[in-house]
Amino acid sequence: MPDGILERLQIDAGRRTIGELMQERATAVHEIRALRSELNKLTGARNASNAVSGEAAKSADHHPARPRQLLMKLTELCDQLAVSRGTIYRWLNEGKFPRPVRIGGRAVRWRAEDVEAWCSSLDQATY
Repeated sequence: MPDGILERLQIDAGRRTIGELMQERATAVHEIRALRSELNKLTGARNASNAVSGEAAKSADHHPARPRQLLMKLTELCDQLAVSRGTIYRWLNEGKFPRPVRIGGRAVRWRAEDVEAWCSSLDQATY
């Protein structure tokens, strides 16, 4: 990867907007795919490609800081996405955001995996 993307990825995420983070993630994905393609050309071995793809899929499925079954509060969701509560509820009303899980009378939470899948779908829409 070019040095520029590595430096940008190391900047504290708390100082970045969700748009900047998503753009840099997309750039990193592009660079990883290009490097993987170059590696496959150099090695000429299909098995190496399958092993790299399998490892990447395993690491993408499990985020160490966020277990897959974690439920997120609305405040956590707003902080992560850098949007207001009103924006989340507007997206919900428009059918553009994952539905929450009811955990009590009036209490709801969002599955982290649903939110991550939604964010990934936004990344795919930019290609």
